[in-house]
Amino acid sequence: MRKEAVILIVEDEASHRLLIRKELENHSVINTVMEVGDGAEALDYIHGNGKYADRKAYPMPDLMLLDIKMPKVDGFEVL
Repeated sequence: MRKEAVILIVEDEASHRLLIRKELENHSVINTVMEVGDGAEALDYIHGNGKYADRKAYPMPDLMLLDIKMPKVDGFEVL
């Protein structure tokens, strides 16, 4: 049985997150898509810190679409 992939969108611009989500839907990419707004939040998500501690609600991503230029923590620092 094939597991549904989890995609994490890390993007500080809400309009860009929406565009990415819409394109995934338009191309019938049927996966769980999670979103965070900056690199610091991405690190919290990946490490299961704070509100992201519940791995059933916030599963580990199989794929991360990562913006490079973001406030707080940039994409290179996340990598």
